Amino acid sequence: MAASMLPSIWLLFKFNLLLQIFDGLFTYYVLTRGVPEANPFIRNAIYSWGEIWAIVYWKVLACVLLALIFALRHLRQSLSLKALTLTSTVYSCLFVVSVYYFLLDLLG
Repeated sequence: MAASMLPSIWLLFKFNLLLQIFDGLFTYYVLTRGVPEANPFIRNAIYSWGEIWAIVYWKVLACVLLALIFALRHLRQSLSLKALTLTSTVYSCLFVVSVYYFLLDLLG
C-alpha cells in the first residue's frame, strides 16, 4: 500500500506548489487593484519590504514548509498525505473563489 501512495503524494506536492504560485500572483493582482491585504503578517511585510518582496518571502516560506512535509513522507506517510490533501483543499477553494471574483471584475 505504501508504494501506491507515493505517486499521489508527488502529485499533491506538485499541485500544492502550483496553488502557491497562483495564490502569489493573484495576491499581487488584488493588491495592485487597491485591495488591502487581510493577513496581518503579510500586511506588515508589505509595509516593510514592498508588495513583491513580501509576497515572494511568504510564498517561498510556504513552499519550503510544503517541501518539509513532503520530505518527511517516509517517516509519516499517512500524515504527510493528509497534510498535503488539507492544504490543497483549502487553496483549491480559495482558487475557485479568486477566479470567480476575477471574472466578475473582468466582466463587470
